[in-house]
Amino acid sequence: MREQEIEIGTIDAFGELPAEITLEHTPYWLVRTSAGEYRLLLAVCPHAGGDIRPLNGMLICPLHFWTFDSETGKCLNDPDERLMQRTVLVRDGRLFAIGDLV
Repeated sequence: MREQEIEIGTIDAFGELPAEITLEHTPYWLVRTSAGEYRLLLAVCPHAGGDIRPLNGMLICPLHFWTFDSETGKCLNDPDERLMQRTVLVRDGRLFAIGDLV
């Protein structure tokens, strides 16, 4: 059985990354890794529930200043924490979110 796909948009629609998007009433940051893969990182801090924001190439929670790697979502303050993420599939120049948050 094929996983549900939610269309995010065309690659060209997101000129500058990370790009803030909302899917199913949930805020994410669309990011692209150095390997060229796209990911959706949950835009909510796992520590304090703050709104994650980009700053100097990283993702930051303004409540307690936790810092997250903008490619992997790993927390630089606590190695046991990370931003939840969803897989992004690229097909015919379009981006699709697949699967659940992991």
